Amino acid sequence: MTSVMAPDQDYDQDNSHVDDTQKYFFKCMVGDFPEKMAIPQKFVENFKGHISEVIKLEAPDGNIYNIQAVRGLNKIVLGSGWGVFVSFYKLKVGYFLVFRYIGDSHFKVLIFDFGTCCEKEVFHVLMNCDPNAQEKESNSESHRRCELCDVHFYWHHLDDRQKHFLRLMVGDFRREMSIPQKFVNNFRGRISEVMKLEAPDGYIYNFKVTKDLNKIVLRYGWAAFASDYELKEHDLLVFRYIGDSHFKVLIFDPSGCEKQSFHIVLNHAPNVPKTGISHDRSFIRETRRRDCGSHDNNSRKTKKMTPVDSPSPRFEGVTSPEVTMNSCGLREIAEPHYVLATGCNLTTAQKAEVDALVKKVRPVIPFYITAMNKTSMSGSLAICKDYAAKYLPHEDQFITLCHPHKSNIWVDNLKVITDGSCMLSVGWSCFVLHNELRESDICLFEVSKSDGEVTMVVHSLEGGHHLQGEYATH
Repeated sequence: MTSVMAPDQDYDQDNSHVDDTQKYFFKCMVGDFPEKMAIPQKFVENFKGHISEVIKLEAPDGNIYNIQAVRGLNKIVLGSGWGVFVSFYKLKVGYFLVFRYIGDSHFKVLIFDFGTCCEKEVFHVLMNCDPNAQEKESNSESHRRCELCDVHFYWHHLDDRQKHFLRLMVGDFRREMSIPQKFVNNFRGRISEVMKLEAPDGYIYNFKVTKDLNKIVLRYGWAAFASDYELKEHDLLVFRYIGDSHFKVLIFDPSGCEKQSFHIVLNHAPNVPKTGISHDRSFIRETRRRDCGSHDNNSRKTKKMTPVDSPSPRFEGVTSPEVTMNSCGLREIAEPHYVLATGCNLTTAQKAEVDALVKKVRPVIPFYITAMNKTSMSGSLAICKDYAAKYLPHEDQFITLCHPHKSNIWVDNLKVITDGSCMLSVGWSCFVLHNELRESDICLFEVSKSDGEVTMVVHSLEGGHHLQGEYATH
């Protein structure tokens, strides 16, 4: 049996005890949403902290927008800068946005496509400039995105434990609930017959999963959950997968604010394992401007790579260390023009092409040349420690990947491994996908540095082993 205190009656009293950084709200994109968006009045009235005239809105890909907040009659409306956000992420009528306050007038946001009830895949941005909320032409080159990369990264590389879906309570919602088809298609075989659902108050419910024609339906146990939390028509539930057939859920009412599940007093039912009320509400994931992948700021602790993963180099391009005399009469040793990773063997013809490129570019930093293999095709590319130690940052750093003949750029997190080598990960994977690189292709990395920023222009010899574009020899 369940005894419940009236949620709306005590909302103000109980909400005052919840830390602001544990508060969420949602908005559905309707009406004149491209021009402005109002924060739910209930959220504003019960917010203890101060929201300044300019708020920070952090998108799922980590980009932060400065947006003007206009106040009036217990309302806060997002004005100047909001239109840039809407345009950049191509928000449409019916999209749902879930906001989490994290302090200092800063919100994080998740973007859901209501048509699929899954997140809009916006995790890899092709950035040519900082998109912070300054008015720019929405169709400018700076706002180009690679939607194919977004989708590929989200479903194939993003940790499943960072994925969400939502459900609006309509129809026969008190009896059963189905998991969105798009979500199921990408989790096939990984959700067991018994699924755990952790409510906002920390209680965990076990549901027997029914699978029918690629559909996953929560039926046995769902009615008890719906009753205990007084789910009503048009309530919105946001689910986060946390592993091992276990989901966490946030529950919102139509006002856009969370339902106060703390008011519920459960007389422990047989199907509800009592785990203690943890009040762990850190539900929406942390996001940073990303390598299109991991958010671990301590990624220098990445596992030590094997010699196969972190190849030893061969310094090439100068037949022997050339000794010259500088203007002061001191001996100097010329830098090599390029460095070959172990396993990368150039034919005479390929070497001639590389030499032609060296002559054309005259790189300040030697090229790093490697051959594409199964590892570098599947999502990560190691750069040997000798080259990394001399020419690359010694700490994790976001870098820019470019193609010599395309305007798009790819942002990746260059990770420093414990043995001193470096690794490119999901940003590299998106580059490989978008530029149709193939196993055995030869890649030449042209590294440049400016004001602490690192850029890698990636030249490639295709399967026919001719350099792409203007550098090809004939």
